[in-house]
Amino acid sequence: MIKHAILVEGHGDNADVLQKTIEILDDYDIDFIVHWDKKYRKPVLKSKKSEIIFVKPIEVYWGSFRQVVVEKKLFMEAYVRKYDYVHLISSVDIPLMDVVYFKSFFEKEVYIGFSNDKDIEDRVKYYYLFLNLIKGNSSKFLVQKFNLISVLFQKVIGINRIRNKKIKLRKGTNWVSLKKSNLVELVNFDISIFRNTFLADELYVQTVLSRFENFDDEYISSSRYIDWNRGKPYVFGHRDIAELKNVVNTKYAFARKIENADIVKEIFGLK
Repeated sequence: MIKHAILVEGHGDNADVLQKTIEILDDYDIDFIVHWDKKYRKPVLKSKKSEIIFVKPIEVYWGSFRQVVVEKKLFMEAYVRKYDYVHLISSVDIPLMDVVYFKSFFEKEVYIGFSNDKDIEDRVKYYYLFLNLIKGNSSKFLVQKFNLISVLFQKVIGINRIRNKKIKLRKGTNWVSLKKSNLVELVNFDISIFRNTFLADELYVQTVLSRFENFDDEYISSSRYIDWNRGKPYVFGHRDIAELKNVVNTKYAFARKIENADIVKEIFGLK
C-alpha cells in the first residue's frame, strides 16, 4: 500500500481545524508529522488509525529562515520514515477530498506550483536581519520598515550575497505534495543560503526541484485551493461553504486558509 505523510506547520493556541483534518483523513495509510511553533503549547491531537508524530519544535517567525528550517525538519522526518508521498500543509488548511478519493488521487511525481515573479532574487541577495523581532501584527509593520531601510542601504553599497553562487532561484507556494524520490534532494540541500533572507519558504522547494518548473496555474499544479485575490491569502469562512463543497473530490487536495473547525464539520458532515 502507498503510505502518505501529512506534514503540518502549526502554530497558535487552537488546533481545532487540524483535528478535523485528522478526522477526515484518519487512515492506516496516512500519518501526520507535526511541527508546532515552540512559542505555543503543543496541542493534544487524536486519531483512531493514523499515527501522529511531533518533531522537536523551534520558535518560528513570519518570513524568516526558521520557516525553511521547519520545512526541512518535516521533510527529513518523512524521508527517514520512508513514506511514499508527503504533503506539506499548515494547521489551518483542510482536505478537499475524502479519504478514499485522496488515496486514489495522487499519481504524478510532484504537485508543485511555480510563479514567474520577478522580485525573487532580492529576497536572497540582501540580509534581512530583523524578522525574528516580529512578535505579532503590531510589530510586523515596524520590522518590515527596518528591513526596507536596511535593504536600501545594502543596495547603495553593492551587497549581493549570490553574486558568485551557482544557483537558479525559483518561487511558488510552499504547500506542495511530493513523491519520496524527491525528498533526498530536499534533505541534502544546504539551506544556509537562505539564512537571513526574506520569505525563502516560497523558494526552497521550487529552487531545489526547478526541473519540474512550469507556468500552468500555480494552485492547480500544487493541488491547493488558495485565493490571493480576496485576501493575503483569503481566509475561507461560513459564507464560503457552498464554494468549498463545490470543489470537494476534484483537483484540489487541500484548501488554505480556513477560519474555524465548524466550517469543516459542515463541508464533510462531521460531528
